[in-house]
Amino acid sequence: MKKIVLWLYLIYLATISSAMGLEKNQLRVGYLSLLPQLPIIVSYENDRLNFNHVDVELIKFTSFTSVEAALRVGAIHAASIPIPIILSIVSNLHDCKECDLRIVGATHIGGSTLVSKSSGDIHSLKGQMIGVPGLDSVEAFFMMDIMAEKGFQFGLDYKCIGITFDSAIKDIQSDKIKAFYLPEPWPSIAVKKAGAAFMDEPLFDVDQPTTLLVMSEKMMSHELPTTEWLQSIVRACDFIENDITKTNAMQVAIIQQKYFNFSKETVIQSLTQRKGGIQFKPKIPDIDYINKVMTKATELKLIMRSVAFDQLLNTKGFIPKK
Repeated sequence: MKKIVLWLYLIYLATISSAMGLEKNQLRVGYLSLLPQLPIIVSYENDRLNFNHVDVELIKFTSFTSVEAALRVGAIHAASIPIPIILSIVSNLHDCKECDLRIVGATHIGGSTLVSKSSGDIHSLKGQMIGVPGLDSVEAFFMMDIMAEKGFQFGLDYKCIGITFDSAIKDIQSDKIKAFYLPEPWPSIAVKKAGAAFMDEPLFDVDQPTTLLVMSEKMMSHELPTTEWLQSIVRACDFIENDITKTNAMQVAIIQQKYFNFSKETVIQSLTQRKGGIQFKPKIPDIDYINKVMTKATELKLIMRSVAFDQLLNTKGFIPKK
């Protein structure tokens, strides 16, 4: 009897030890209902049950401002957000112990489109109010650059205002704004539901509107789980591109419904027509590009000091296919 009890005890200890050895590291990832954020949800949908080292939890937000706040208090560990917001966080770390972040890669290029209440070219926006994701967004920066090239002065010849994605359609329907420059599929929805029109000419060449970042503590202390997730993100980009090519984005359109709740038709149209030049090409962030964005953010006084890029970048676990 004693031998049986002893064996049961040893088996119990072995089970506990095994369970402890297989304990996964939790990674809370923030996301928004935007097509450029598709790699985050496709990674989760395809790989969450197969992860060996990381337990990913997705948390939905409605604005980049709320994502920024969550990062600042450590409520989430990773997200894909505009570079100016990242620079703002890391350039002002006062009373923010959770703000040690690292840019790990870019999951897409393009994906934002300019639509107007009435058809026309960029000159039709003179004197108008234009909605953007925020004055600290790459879209706002490029809008200002393009309008300046046309001789329009910000604040005098036109105005930009930060709007929420959920209110974008109502804002343009009610004439609160005359145009907006937002990530897809909101521009496509505005064309379909609010009678808006795409601008007649391709005006913008936004390389990396958002960039993927992870809290430094997660990267440094838990390298294996973070790398496992980042490699899944890279595979998700490949999955999306293959799906666009082979099935006209049908699988992705189905996957997103549970997370974004957009109509399949709108998603398929936006992706297959490459609205905003969207492509899911994982890449290492370009230092010159980030420096350009930082210069603009400094001019607008959105950040008050420069950021050391060698301390900000950590792309070790992010390995795009060549």
